[in-house]
Amino acid sequence: MKKCRTYKCKVACCYNIALPVGLLEQFADKVVNKVIATSPMPCNPEFPTSVAVETSDRIADNKCPFLRADYKCNIYEHRPLICRKFGDCSHPMLICRYMK
Repeated sequence: MKKCRTYKCKVACCYNIALPVGLLEQFADKVVNKVIATSPMPCNPEFPTSVAVETSDRIADNKCPFLRADYKCNIYEHRPLICRKFGDCSHPMLICRYMK
């Protein structure tokens, strides 16, 4: 099993993300980074996401609304499939260069 080394990457995978429809509303009490905008996205059958989330005007600072300051996920037990698959999948967009 690969191990995520967040101290190296500062959770780069948690920036400029898309989330499944309804997740923001379902876990509104767990949001730690204020959402300033959402945009519809085409669905991918493998990862049915449909809203791109913006938490900052600067793309480099656009982190997941559930990402805590300690680089932990505030909804870890309920995180979306794309988050569960990241780094542990053969899909080229989901490969993490920091995992061992």
